Amino acid sequence: MQKQDRIKTSTSDSDQYIQSIPALADGRLELATPAYRLCAITINQLFQYIIFLPISIYSLSALFNAMGEEDNSFDAMEEEYDSDELTQFFLDWLTLPQTLTIICLTITALIIFTAWQINWMSKYGQSIGKRMLNLRVIRTNGDNPGFVRNVILREIVYQLIVVIIGSLTLGIGYFVFMFVPAMVFINKWQRRTLPDFLADTIVVRNKFSEKPIKVKIPRR
Repeated sequence: MQKQDRIKTSTSDSDQYIQSIPALADGRLELATPAYRLCAITINQLFQYIIFLPISIYSLSALFNAMGEEDNSFDAMEEEYDSDELTQFFLDWLTLPQTLTIICLTITALIIFTAWQINWMSKYGQSIGKRMLNLRVIRTNGDNPGFVRNVILREIVYQLIVVIIGSLTLGIGYFVFMFVPAMVFINKWQRRTLPDFLADTIVVRNKFSEKPIKVKIPRR
């Protein structure tokens, strides 16, 4: 009877990597698929693009208007602009009331978005993108990684590592880290990326509910 209570082992690779993670032992959670994880990253990026979109459009519009006022002729477009004139134009542009307003609004939106992300990542192990797709980050033993692991280790420390290695390798390291998201396709690594290994975390999805869940460590 005791043997029946144990988790059945399988010779397939898809079962072997699951058995090595205590948080998946009860069968309620499953590792998030690569498609879900990449979609969550895309959603987070879209929110950031939306925040910076107004100021980007405003800046380009002001620059094109300034270039058009100088001279609309074809010959003028071929001439190189004086760097001092461009610097003066930029300084004058920064002092415009509408420029200051849109910069303040962008900074405010970015602060709200960042605080929102940090709060959800600390409490629920979810970014906005992950919460929309019912994904969450947990430790391999089922615990909530909290602020230290989910924000400090997975985000801040990892980005510092990227910057340091990228700088020491004269930029070559940045290209190497571009392939880190591809690690979600490696099943024998539990679809964990470098930030996951750094913080001892996995990204999971609840099999039976679309609502956020509380993870419990299975008792042996």
